[in-house]
Amino acid sequence: MNTVYRITITEVILFKKVFDRYSDVIKPFRNSVFPACLPARQVRYSIFILALLLSSNYTFAQPLQKIYSDLDNATSISVTQNAIYIVEQGRDRLLKLDHTGKLLDTIGGRGNGDYEFSKPVDVDATNGLKIFVTDQNNRRIQVFDRRGQFLSSISERASFVNSRKYRPDQISVSRFGEIYFWDKEARLIRRYDLDYNFEDEFRISSDIITVDDLQVTSTEVLILERVSDTVHRLSPNGGYSGFYPVKDIKAFFVNEEGLWQAFEDRVLLEHENAELQEFDFGKIVRPIDMHVQSGSIFILTRSDLYKIESGSR
Repeated sequence: MNTVYRITITEVILFKKVFDRYSDVIKPFRNSVFPACLPARQVRYSIFILALLLSSNYTFAQPLQKIYSDLDNATSISVTQNAIYIVEQGRDRLLKLDHTGKLLDTIGGRGNGDYEFSKPVDVDATNGLKIFVTDQNNRRIQVFDRRGQFLSSISERASFVNSRKYRPDQISVSRFGEIYFWDKEARLIRRYDLDYNFEDEFRISSDIITVDDLQVTSTEVLILERVSDTVHRLSPNGGYSGFYPVKDIKAFFVNEEGLWQAFEDRVLLEHENAELQEFDFGKIVRPIDMHVQSGSIFILTRSDLYKIESGSR
C-alpha cells in the first residue's frame, strides 16, 4: 500500500513557481532519477526539493518568534555573541538581553550625567568589549564596557578657531576599532580612532536627504536612506562610489555573508556573488533596525524584538 503524502496549498504554490522557473533543469530528471514504483505525489515532491536546491534564489520559511515586547520607541539594536543591546528612546535607556530575549540589565534614565541619556539614538556593541551609544540631546557618545560600567564619552572637538558641540545620530565601529558617526546638525560624518582621538570628518552628498542607518566595512561606508529606498556607498574617506536602489527597504545589515535587507514581510540576503536568499516572516511587521549574529536574524520594531533562524553560521 502506498503512503499518502500531503502537500499544503503554500507548498503547491511554491512548487509551481519553482517548477515553472526551473523546468529546463528538472525535465532530464523526470524519468531517470526516480524509480517508477514511487507514488506520483512523492515524485513531484522530490522534484520540488531538487529544484529548490538547484535554484540560486530561494526562500526559507522560518517562524518569526517574538522574544521581547512592550518596548517604548526602540530605535536601534546591536548583537554580540553573548548579548543583545537595544536603545529604548522612549525611556532614555539601554537594555541588555540574552539571545532568548531575557532581560539582563538596564542602563540609563533621563539626565545628563554618566549613565544617563537624553534622546539616545543608536548603539554599536562592536565585539562585546565596548558599547557605544549616541546620546543626541546631550551631544555626546557614551562608552560602556560589557558589564555596563561607564568608560568615557566622546563629545566636542576643540580647534584653534572654535569648539563645536556634536549632535551624534547614527554610529558604526569598524573592525579596526575606528568610530564613525553621523553628526545630524553639522551634516558631517566624523571619524575617531580606537583611543577616541579625532581623525577626520567629511560632508556627504547633498543628494542624500536623511541618514537612517550607517554601516562601515573594511572597504566602504554604507548609508541607508529610507525616503528614497536607497543604500548609498561611500569610500572610507567620504568619496561617493555608488548606490543600491532597494524598494520598500526598512533596515539593513552588512557582514561577511553579504548585504541583509529587511522589509515588512521578509529579509533578503544578497551575497557577494549576487546569489539571493529570502527569509519569509509569515506576517507583517515594521522593522526599524536589524542585526545578524551566529545564524540568527534579529528584527527590531518600535515596540517588539523578533528572532528568525537563517541557518547560516
